[in-house]
Amino acid sequence: MNKSNFLITIMLGVLLCAVGCGNNTQEEQTDTDMLALIDAKLKKEPKDATLHYQRALELLNRDRINDAISSVNAAIKYDEDNVDYYILLADLHLRNGDLKASYGALQQALELKPGSVDVYSKLGEISFLSRDYDRATDNIKKVIEIDPNNVKAYFMMGFVYKETSDSINAVRNFRKAIEIDTEYADAYEELGLMYANKKNRLGIEYLTTAVNLRPNNTIARYALALLYQDLENYTAAVEEYNKILLIDSLNVNALNNLGYVNLLNGNYDEAINFFDKAIMQNQYFVEAVDNKGYAYELKGDYAKAEECYKAALAIDVNYENSKQGLKRIGK
Repeated sequence: MNKSNFLITIMLGVLLCAVGCGNNTQEEQTDTDMLALIDAKLKKEPKDATLHYQRALELLNRDRINDAISSVNAAIKYDEDNVDYYILLADLHLRNGDLKASYGALQQALELKPGSVDVYSKLGEISFLSRDYDRATDNIKKVIEIDPNNVKAYFMMGFVYKETSDSINAVRNFRKAIEIDTEYADAYEELGLMYANKKNRLGIEYLTTAVNLRPNNTIARYALALLYQDLENYTAAVEEYNKILLIDSLNVNALNNLGYVNLLNGNYDEAINFFDKAIMQNQYFVEAVDNKGYAYELKGDYAKAEECYKAALAIDVNYENSKQGLKRIGK
């Protein structure tokens, strides 16, 4: 019986502008008051680019992305030579999923500030997200040429090589990232995932470091637990799954895999209990439904096993494990 497949969605961190609007004091305005204050000032100074820029930042804080775009465009209208405005515009377009517009804004920023590490880095991110890996590589290499110790650049380059199935260079760049910054948790995590996918024990070392650096990171901890499970170190796997549940008590993958480990150890009732908890969180979690059927099958309760296998096939008519389960019990 197959256990949960570990699906990692690539999440490159987008560097959204974090420019402050003043020191934190007891007299600091609330967000709502700040926007009202900026609007009041703009009535007196409608062509003040800085005020339009500040307004865009305030709107970004409220996730009013389209309004923020309008405000930063107004800032650019009155001061077209400020590179920060174009960088913010690029971030806003990226938040809207408009990669082309984001890339265009960064190109304008680059014209104003040639050789900018920040701009080349963002261009690399957007090219990566656009799956234009050649352009991503070119932009990231420019970052490294300007700043040879830029840890994020090596991390991003590792991602590019990973996506293009060049595992040797991916590992080399991720390792370079942690050579520069020994506490760069994301690089440890990616190295751990790469080795875990090959069921290589070296993944334990990297993933353990990743979770030690970020104890509440359930992605790295789940990968570590799953690797222990693959290596049949079930005691360590259960320990990590339980730690995940302390962080996220409703984590369906941890619940499902705790059920599966109990199933392997012949604790069928306990396994069914965990599968039920997983299904309670996601009634369409076909693997947990199928696993529950397998637990009933091993327990000798073929009627309930049949019920679960059919329920799994109602979710996914092509789910092969449940088809095989019905054949095994003669249904």
